[in-house]
Parts: sequence; structure tokens; C-alpha cells
Amino acid sequence: MRIDALGVADAAREVRGEGQRGVSVLIELAPHGWPRARVIAVGSAAAVDGHEAAGLPSLVRLARPGSVLIPGLVNAHTHLDLTHIGTRPHDPEAGFVPWIEMIRRHRLGTREEIAASVSLGASLSLRAGVVAVGDIAGAVGGRASLSGYEALAATALAGVSFMEFFALGAGEERGLAGVREAIGRAEARGLFRQPPPRVRFGIQPHSPYSVGPAAFIAAAEMLAGRGPMCTHLAESAEERALVEGASGPLRRMLEGFGLWTDNLDRVFGRPVSPVEHVRDCALGRVSLFAHVNDARDADLGLLADAGASVAYCPRASAYFGAERHFGAHRFREMLQSGVNVALGTDSIVNLPADAPTSGMSILDEMRFLHRYDGTDARMLLEMGTLNGARALGLPEEAFEICEGATIAGVVCVPIEDGPGGGRSLAEAAIRSGAPPELLVHDRSPPAARGWDASA
Repeated sequence: MRIDALGVADAAREVRGEGQRGVSVLIELAPHGWPRARVIAVGSAAAVDGHEAAGLPSLVRLARPGSVLIPGLVNAHTHLDLTHIGTRPHDPEAGFVPWIEMIRRHRLGTREEIAASVSLGASLSLRAGVVAVGDIAGAVGGRASLSGYEALAATALAGVSFMEFFALGAGEERGLAGVREAIGRAEARGLFRQPPPRVRFGIQPHSPYSVGPAAFIAAAEMLAGRGPMCTHLAESAEERALVEGASGPLRRMLEGFGLWTDNLDRVFGRPVSPVEHVRDCALGRVSLFAHVNDARDADLGLLADAGASVAYCPRASAYFGAERHFGAHRFREMLQSGVNVALGTDSIVNLPADAPTSGMSILDEMRFLHRYDGTDARMLLEMGTLNGARALGLPEEAFEICEGATIAGVVCVPIEDGPGGGRSLAEAAIRSGAPPELLVHDRSPPAARGWDASA
């Protein structure tokens, strides 16, 4: 395959053409495996003309003369099993708990329903140029399940399916029993094999307000380093109120579920931040923290020292009004401190009303931040590709368009006004309002067969 375009941009480099001809990328596709596409040449069209593969009669040629080519994108934090709910308005003044209650009302519970919702979310992701995800496989009926993993493995996406679970207070032993059983099933089905499959298996203790400190440690010991761990952290003002004061809407919600025990009055109610709250149970065990809207100065060092990644979901933070409580997200300071910050969308629920047609787009997360405060385009491209790969344990070369790399995808972004005015190609792509086009990707993965995915 040969793709002719205006230019190529990834997190490390830009390639521009000479004169009017632009650049060309030559790609060969392997019949099996992931990633399947190997870059055999990239450069000016004139230079690529001389490559021996450029003259093959079977060569497929795609012309995108007014577009920039970027790597396939990584959505480091999403909930594909909520896609069926669609976009929903939310009043941040109403707080986080009413939104949680809405999600609980609409969450699906059967294997077939979950598969359909995840499949729809995968289609919307691919439409938006996303080729890899950190997907949260929601607990089915409150119990850990492999249904979400099976559903994601049947799509064309790569990444990690994080099996979510709850284990707090009166429900801690029951929750951990479900985790133990599900990890045993995962082991029996070979999900921990080496080399890792296209979709890896991981676990997600849901959050510090739904999984106790001892349960974080116990679950990590069950997983025994064979897969990654993720959790929501420092997401809302309600979480801060519970951690600092053992009070507020989340406590009332837990009491309503019959989960609150006297022991939780000792777990919560200490004058520490949510990040400090999980210092002993999660830092060093959990590799990826979603959101971290509430980050204090000391928290940045704690996260960096733990080698943690953060999945920042800009439009979700705005949807929930996080800035009203905590100020602007500190992703730049996190990066400067050595924290790997990737981009996520969260679920479709918190996206704009056009998401069902425009897709679940990391490019739109980049565009949102660039419009908001002029965030550097190259930094955004890195957050949406390489940093996401690092956060999910994917090979970094799969998200670089350079000779010899075996890549996860190539995305074409039409440039409306050209890259003039001293703008980089990355900035031109992000400033463009045109939808992306996924040109190279493995759309025919082997589907999982014969699984009983019940918990």
C-alpha cells in the first residue's frame, strides 16, 4: 500500500514533501498478528518513487493530497459498555451521585447486551481514528465478569480490558470472591499468555470509595503482576468529602446500599487527599489512574515516584464541572513531574450530542484542549498516542510513523487551510475541524469463540 499525502506527523517527527507532491508512505501488511502494518518507506514522494516496492503492479495507492497522516490514536480510559445509553445532559450543580444513579438504572446485564454496546462503542472509536483503548469492563450485577473482555476481544480494537469490581465494607468479601473466581477463569482461558494477546486482561478496583484499601492489596496479589491495574481516583468533590470527612453524598449512597460499616469510619475521615489516601494500597500496584482532577502539590510527587500514568479526560472533566472545585487540571505539571499523562474520553454519556455520529474521538479531546488554552499540538499528539501506549503497556513503535515500525494504524486528517503561518503539521491537524479517516488498520481480528463469560 502507498499513501500520498501533504505530510506526516507523529509525536517525535514531521515529514514534509518537496514542492507540490507532498510525502508518501509505503506499508506492507502481514497476514496475521498485531500490529500487522509495517512501514517500509516514508519520505518525499520523489524519494519514495525510487523504492523497489513502489513499482509493484499489485500496489494499492491512496491519494490524500490535502491531508496530514498521524498514527492511530489511543483512548486510555473509556467505558464502551455504556455506549447504548448515548449522550446525556448533566447539571454539575446536581452533583455526582445523581449521575451514578442514572448509570445504574441504564446499565445492561446480559452477555449479549454488553457485547452489542461494546461493539457499537468500538465502531464509534474506529470511526474517530482510535485503534487502542483502555476499556473498563463494568461489573455485571455488581459482580466481576469476563463478559466485557470477551466483547472487546471480538472487536477490531487493541488495548486492555480492565475488569471492574466493587469490594467495600459489608460487600468486601463478596466482591473479592468474585474477583478470585474471574481471575481463575481468565487464567484457565490463557489470557495471561506470552506474548500478550491483542487485547490484554487487567483489573479495575472501581475507586477508593467503592473498594477498601485491603481489597486493593488482595486483588493485586491475586493478579500477581500478570496484568495491569487501573482505578478511578480524585475525580469529584464528593470523593474528597468522603476521604477527608467520612461524610457527604457518597457516604449516604453507601449507607443506602447497606455497605457502610463501623470500620469505614476509620478508613475514611483522615485529613489527606484522595491520592494520599491510596498511597499504601494502590501506588506501586495500580499503573493507571483515571481522571485525577483533584491533585495537590504533594500528590504530583507521589504519582511520579510510583511510576504511575494518569488518563485525563478533558471533556469529561468539563462535563462534571471539575474546574469549579479544583481549578484547571494539572496535566502539564504532572508531565513536568514525570507522570505519564494520556488522554481518554470516559464514556459516550459525557460527550457532546453529535458523538453518536462523529465518534468517540481522542482527536476531539485534543482539539478541545487546544481551543481551551492553546495546549501545544505536539504535546497533545504525544498524549493521544505514545503516552496512551505507555499507559496501557502497548509497544510504542506501533504509534510512530517511521521506517521499520510495525504500526497499529494510520489516520488521515484533512487540513482545511493548509499548514501555513508557521504552524506545524500537528497543529494544522488539530486546528482543522475535519473528521479523521482511518486508512490502515486490522479490521478482521479472530473473534472469541465458545466462551462462557459469566462471572
